[in-house]
Amino acid sequence: MGCRGMAIAGIDQDTISKIIRDNLTPSSEITTPERLFGRERALKDVTRALNSNGRSVFIHGDRGVGKSSVALTAATLITDSSMTPIRVMCGKEDTFAKVIRSIGNACLTVAQRIESPAKAFQVGLSILGSGGSFNPGERSRVEIPLPDSLNDALDIIRFALEKRQGQFVVVIDEMERIASEGEREKFAEFIKNIPALEPRVKFIFCGIAATLTELVGEHPSAGRILEPVKLERLRHNELWQIIEVVAKNLNIEIESEALIQISRISDGFPTYVHLIGDSMFWSVFDDSEIVSAVKVRHFREGITGALQRSDATLRAQYEKATMKTKNTQDYEEALWALADTSSDWRQLTEIYDSSYKKIMLQRSGRTMLAKETLNTRFHSLRKDGHGRVVVNKGAGWFAFRENIIRGYVRLKAQEQGIQLGRDNAMRNV
Repeated sequence: MGCRGMAIAGIDQDTISKIIRDNLTPSSEITTPERLFGRERALKDVTRALNSNGRSVFIHGDRGVGKSSVALTAATLITDSSMTPIRVMCGKEDTFAKVIRSIGNACLTVAQRIESPAKAFQVGLSILGSGGSFNPGERSRVEIPLPDSLNDALDIIRFALEKRQGQFVVVIDEMERIASEGEREKFAEFIKNIPALEPRVKFIFCGIAATLTELVGEHPSAGRILEPVKLERLRHNELWQIIEVVAKNLNIEIESEALIQISRISDGFPTYVHLIGDSMFWSVFDDSEIVSAVKVRHFREGITGALQRSDATLRAQYEKATMKTKNTQDYEEALWALADTSSDWRQLTEIYDSSYKKIMLQRSGRTMLAKETLNTRFHSLRKDGHGRVVVNKGAGWFAFRENIIRGYVRLKAQEQGIQLGRDNAMRNV
């Protein structure tokens, strides 16, 4: 049976585990610049903007493009080495007040906030603002109150500043998840007043939005204080570096064709590269014979593993869009055709002639739909019953609601032997 479980010469279980753990992280953010491939300019823009007194940063772009990784890496670089940046994750039910309170809570220990069994003690905002101290005489749980006003919110930040030393960096992440538009708009007034705080306080706001106005509404002062940094999808050669680093550390070869296919499927989103690479390199290690290069079978197992471990939301969206009592394959083929290029918007005739016909020629036993029928399938994919994965712009123009799902669609097509995006495989190398 050979050396199953140690198919890479000189690499044992512990070694490959560490190499993969250190370089392929599909479920967690990156916090060190050496692993932030293709984001050198963005990282420089963020850190230089934060060097200005009173200046904060707004990082925006598609879901899954790496906003959190850039924000956390920048925050880690400029935060005092004895401290860690504060990160607040926003949720659907969150409000402006809850987010600000979370910043204050992050400056208390877990024991102070949760573990102490005695009666809770609420720190008054007057104490927070004045820097007063609290000594209850017995162990009590401390609660930061919800701010009732802008001044209360600023007092909580002042309280947090007194608990931390050096540069004080707060990352407010996934702001678009706050459902209430009114609550998001409250951040604009807060942002306007950030320069009134100590110069060492820095904020990095992250969200899925084309502009700051889309996220927090109209407020000209907020726009003057926030430096916008938009993250585009990564280029192919930037995605290749993620895989090449691991291959080099394992001392195995990977052909350029495999790199092209991985980056083509990933469509500029690093999460898919991490998912494919993780499963692919473990497949190499588990091979039944000693190997020195990634083979087709390892790549295929990388695709299978990536599908199994992809974001559950993406899997659910794809299944809701396609898994019907009838016409399931029609909907799959429609999505594949739309995903065949990386253009954000595509016109029906171009989709049909350039992508759909090509796909159907590879589909044994399947009958090609008329263009009008394919148009009907796309309009169905816009509806709630199909997960609303597609949007349209009138006159037969269609796009994915979120660009990140294009990579999952390409994974599903690849699983069934359909390679998408080959005409654009070397885009932006």
